[in-house]
Amino acid sequence: MITIPVPLGPRAYDVRIGSIGPEEAVSLLAAAVRPPTGVAVIIDSRISRISPRVAPLLAALTARFPNVRPYALPAGEACKNLSEIQQTTEWLAASGFDRGALVVAVGGGATSDHAGFAASIYLRGVPFAIFPTTLLAMVDASVGGKTGVDLDAGKNLVGSFHQPRAVIADLGFLATLPARERVAGLAEVVKSGLIADAPLVDRLEAEAAALATSSDAPALAAIIAAAVKVKADVVTEDEHESGRRAILNFGHTVGHALESESGYELLHGEAVSLGMMAALSLGVTQGVTPPALAERTRRLLALLGLPVDVDSRLSREVLGRIDVDKKRRGESVRFIFVSAPGTAVMRDLPLTEVRRLLVPPAAVAPA
Repeated sequence: MITIPVPLGPRAYDVRIGSIGPEEAVSLLAAAVRPPTGVAVIIDSRISRISPRVAPLLAALTARFPNVRPYALPAGEACKNLSEIQQTTEWLAASGFDRGALVVAVGGGATSDHAGFAASIYLRGVPFAIFPTTLLAMVDASVGGKTGVDLDAGKNLVGSFHQPRAVIADLGFLATLPARERVAGLAEVVKSGLIADAPLVDRLEAEAAALATSSDAPALAAIIAAAVKVKADVVTEDEHESGRRAILNFGHTVGHALESESGYELLHGEAVSLGMMAALSLGVTQGVTPPALAERTRRLLALLGLPVDVDSRLSREVLGRIDVDKKRRGESVRFIFVSAPGTAVMRDLPLTEVRRLLVPPAAVAPA
């Protein structure tokens, strides 16, 4: 088992990564939290159906803690809206959970975003922990304390910072993860390498074929740990995104716009892959990104099985989504560029310039 600390003073916690059995996982959780008065287990309903790891985990939680109650969420992004948050918090209240309760998320990034946000606002905040079940959640959503839900206008526009008390990434969940979702999770690993860990990019290139087709736990554990280490280091330096933490948004400005405009048919990792290609292309126009690096990244993403055809997917509607991006400031939006593997650069670009550079004028002309 690999342990990555996230040293945030009184909000510090560990990320545990490995093939972790349910009893061991619950023991790790018990060691990380104060004895709760009850445990609300918020579970992705699809994971409950497909993974044999869920029932033993629930049994182990029930054997260890009082008043353990499961609550099934709609699968994936369908749970990330204020209506679902209301239903969850109403259930927490109806179930009698008090301020001594613990919320536990079991699912992918959407589940942890939902459960963490609900925990942050229920009774003005109760503790929560995460058992991520997807590669994407293990390397990204479960670390850093960002929680939230979507609005019709765009992704993650309502949320809060609420750090988990523990993250326990049992790689056994990945055995039943659909191949498309596992591959999508690799996009955030590529992102981590490009912004802060050049050797990770080299490793991904060397192992791309195997990573694209295999769920081998030891190989995945190493790259998950590397990506988590990048995020933990950045979050420790800048917990609330007042500075350097913004580099974690590389690929996300255009990625979130594409994801929202697709009606979430695009998986988050697929959208980030496309968003990274857009950011690299913009970086080339700004003289920040070497063209060779953009091409190197395109080859790597394609080898991993991720989409790279961003030009054909950009439109006036997609660019309209950027207008409500969280990183917008007035008439500019902050983009993250990469000047070399492991080196990120922040720069504000006027929205008019972004539109001009990303989409030909005919595509953005008024209807």
